[in-house]
Amino acid sequence: MFSRFFVAVGGMFVAVIEFFRTFTLTDSETESKIFSRLKIQKESRNPLQDETKLDMLRDKLLDYLFNRAVVLSIFIVLIVLAGFVGVEIGGMFLIGTAMIYIYILYYPQIKDDRSYSDLNRELPYALRHMSIELKSGKGLHDSMLTIRNADYGSLSREFNRVLEEVKFGSTLEDSLIEMVHRVNSEGLSRSVHQIIGTLRVGGNLSSSLEIIAKDISFDMQIKLKDYSQKLNSFILIYTFIAILAPVITLIMLMASSTVMGDIISTELLFVIYVIFFPMVVLFMGVFIKKLEPKI
Repeated sequence: MFSRFFVAVGGMFVAVIEFFRTFTLTDSETESKIFSRLKIQKESRNPLQDETKLDMLRDKLLDYLFNRAVVLSIFIVLIVLAGFVGVEIGGMFLIGTAMIYIYILYYPQIKDDRSYSDLNRELPYALRHMSIELKSGKGLHDSMLTIRNADYGSLSREFNRVLEEVKFGSTLEDSLIEMVHRVNSEGLSRSVHQIIGTLRVGGNLSSSLEIIAKDISFDMQIKLKDYSQKLNSFILIYTFIAILAPVITLIMLMASSTVMGDIISTELLFVIYVIFFPMVVLFMGVFIKKLEPKI
């Protein structure tokens, strides 16, 4: 019986060693397939943004992230912690490592979302500004120059990029369409298509932009109202999980331990109150943040 057990364990160990011996991502084609399937950007930098120290650090770490020696080292440390220190400590190490991997891999998407977070808020004011400029007799190019020089955050940077592309030979229509593809904004897409339609067939662009600005402002008010209603429901759940659940659990454990003795180990209790409950609270906070309308 024991001989079969040791043979099975030895076979598993040999299989793991063989896997890590043949594991490599040096093939650029294989690496690109993995990154494209996971929708991960290989480059950390957006052309509109300056390279930061975190970008350079991410580019360096990305070369070692799926390295065979690094993955094998993490696996060995995990086995040592789980076998000699405790399964709870091993689980904490595994969760921490997974969170570091996820953050490094998806850092460009997180950075892009943050960089365009102010665009939808500034868009109605910028459209009204353009409408006033057009009504005063200025052309579309001059009104876009005004928006570029004004303080409209990422929208001003995008307009600057459009004007630079036009300056170096691209058509205004193509540059605006590329801007829509770069930025995920329904209001900006509507505005750009209205501008392109006016450039093709003519029309009163200033009135159209003003109407779009009013529609976007109204949509923002509706989204904020819906968000406040959802938030009222989640406040009760968040309060129960963050405050009541830990207290009730501790009281029940103390009451049962006086009668039945220790039910759970000290290490497991440490994991529950230091890892589990904070992670649940953090997950709830992230979930509520995701429900927040992009305005």
